[in-house]
Amino acid sequence: MKKRKLPDIFYNPISMAGAIIASVIFGTILILMVLSAMWNSLPPYFGIVTYIVFPAVLIVALLIIPLGALVERKRYHRLAETGGSLMPKIDLSDPKQRRVFFIFSTGTLLLMVFTAIGSYRAFEATESVQFCGQLCHRVMKPEFVTHADSPHARVACVQCHVGPGASWYVKSKLSGAYQIYAVLFNKFPRPIPTPIKNLRPARVTCEQCHWPQSFTGERRITKTFYLEDSANTRWDLDMLVRVGRSTSAEPQRPSVHWHVTHTVEFIPTDSTSQTIPWVRVVNKDGKTETFTTSDNPFTPDSVKHVKIKTMDCMDCHNRPTHIIKSPGDAINDAMATGAISPGLPWIKQEGVNALVPRYVNTKDALDSIALYINSFYQRKYPAVAAHDDSAITGAIASLQTIYKQNFFPYMRADWRAYPNDLGHMEYQGCFRCHDGHHKSADGQVIPHSCTTCHIILAQGEKADSVVNLDGVPFVHPHVGIGDAWKEGSCTDCHDGTQ
Repeated sequence: MKKRKLPDIFYNPISMAGAIIASVIFGTILILMVLSAMWNSLPPYFGIVTYIVFPAVLIVALLIIPLGALVERKRYHRLAETGGSLMPKIDLSDPKQRRVFFIFSTGTLLLMVFTAIGSYRAFEATESVQFCGQLCHRVMKPEFVTHADSPHARVACVQCHVGPGASWYVKSKLSGAYQIYAVLFNKFPRPIPTPIKNLRPARVTCEQCHWPQSFTGERRITKTFYLEDSANTRWDLDMLVRVGRSTSAEPQRPSVHWHVTHTVEFIPTDSTSQTIPWVRVVNKDGKTETFTTSDNPFTPDSVKHVKIKTMDCMDCHNRPTHIIKSPGDAINDAMATGAISPGLPWIKQEGVNALVPRYVNTKDALDSIALYINSFYQRKYPAVAAHDDSAITGAIASLQTIYKQNFFPYMRADWRAYPNDLGHMEYQGCFRCHDGHHKSADGQVIPHSCTTCHIILAQGEKADSVVNLDGVPFVHPHVGIGDAWKEGSCTDCHDGTQ
């Protein structure tokens, strides 16, 4: 009989099963670690399995080995019969015990090293964009897809949603535990409501890269629109946006970011802060000025019992990353870049008509978009369908891409679910306060003039030919409207389909 190198109590089915499982899992972890070092583009579950699930199984398997030994020792030494001790006696003069001690010490040291590496890699895995966006595929798909096509595509989710510091990291993981429960038991709302509750202040996250004091002068923005007519009439808008404080070469004037260099407080009457009847400005000398609308429900006494919000970057930049474009806006961009040919009759209007229905799922949507556009041109413009098939095919492909990037049927998420408060064309945005109806007790009105925030340099079908640095009055591109647009807000007509 071969001489055993370890004490007899380790040669039992329980300990041997634990040793076999631990050996297999440890070898698997090593292989997966090598694979993760060789390839960067791996599924989100890869890191979870490699650095969280398998290590947990490994630890359990290692604990089974001494547990089996204790059970075996108990069988050897029935306390009631032999009077022996259940706990083992350590005697390093015994070669078998020395061998066990050496194996245990070396194994413990190696386990500590791999635990440190694995813990760091597990931390990295749970902080990755793939973990945040792909672990719960269908639920987080709108956020993951829009993040990849946003100005912050190279910024990890945690840099904005968690930020620096251990306390917020712990809070995020506790919140994540409930989110996992909600997904497993289908307890989540669709669409996910915004704004996110208890979001960390932007001064701690956003202002790690952006800070208002660094903004100076104006930023030039050019935007191309296409009208809903047979010719898809082009209309360009070229303007300067007053993003920062004035330079020494120009008159001193407020800027868009005046709101965060001063203290502005407000009380919304809805959960999404789309209706704001009460605003208070705290000047640098401490004096306050309150502006309210005629339908303001708050009295000076009731204000004391209401939570007053202080304006933060996110109150205007509420979709800085997960930007869901409206059909009209997305098609304008596609036509401006040539992805959709402006030469196709009525493509702007018909493209919108193909996108806006609430489809059951993405596959049905893509099929329906193709069928709708093909049918329209075959029915109304058979000559175009016969001789300009490539343009129609390209338009369909672009419309399908727009749908996949901005419409998510399972989560009921599209531009209708998530208003973007940066601007004032399709959503109230700036006009939540700058609507001309917020007045103070002495008759002061929150500025409503276009030139408060921007200067229009040129506009129209040939906007690039003449630029007026002094600015020109806004002219509405739709013939016949005249100055009627001055009587209300842009959202009275613009709902995202223009």
